[in-house]
Amino acid sequence: MFNSVIFDVDGTLLDASEGIKKSVLFALDKFNLKLPPHHSINEFIGPPIQNSCKNIFKLNDEAAQKFADCFRKKYAAGDVFLAEPYIHIYELLEFLKSINTKLGVATYKREDYAVDLMKHFSFDKYFDAIHGADNNNKLTKKDILNNCISDLNTRPEKTIFIGDSASDGIAAAEAGCQFIAVTYGFGFKNSNDTARFNPLLTVNNVDEIIKFFKQL
Repeated sequence: MFNSVIFDVDGTLLDASEGIKKSVLFALDKFNLKLPPHHSINEFIGPPIQNSCKNIFKLNDEAAQKFADCFRKKYAAGDVFLAEPYIHIYELLEFLKSINTKLGVATYKREDYAVDLMKHFSFDKYFDAIHGADNNNKLTKKDILNNCISDLNTRPEKTIFIGDSASDGIAAAEAGCQFIAVTYGFGFKNSNDTARFNPLLTVNNVDEIIKFFKQL
């Protein structure tokens, strides 16, 4: 039986697309880069910015870090707060806390941004641990998830990780957690996308997560 639930942020707790896109467009303009055909700005939502730069523009580590620094300066100046909590996400958190569940956040957002964001949207009162990426993208999603598990003083087999992307599914498997995959975010689109991660559940909206926990 679980005693802890850990959430991804972008595409799981929050629709952060507006702020991310605005900051990415700013950085693209500064570096005189244009998205190649068959690539979308949505590819910057979720993964570390450095990874997206390398995948799309084939930048080396130094150039990708400079792009990420430019993005983050604009993002931290206010774009980080251009986000919307998904409908009924507060109800889900309230219910989980009411049954004494330990709650955490494990995100690829830089950790200081994640903490500020949780405070801005009053999520911080629900979470017992908030962990994110380091500035130079050294931590993997598994590392971040394990940091959260450690802070919650729980065990992987008693933890459910909720996320919307392949990196979340991989991290859950590597850390030994159960996984709930959501299709309302930016990664997974349907149960076919999530099948290879053997999720405990694939959901299309937050209400389905609430229903699942209430039936346990």
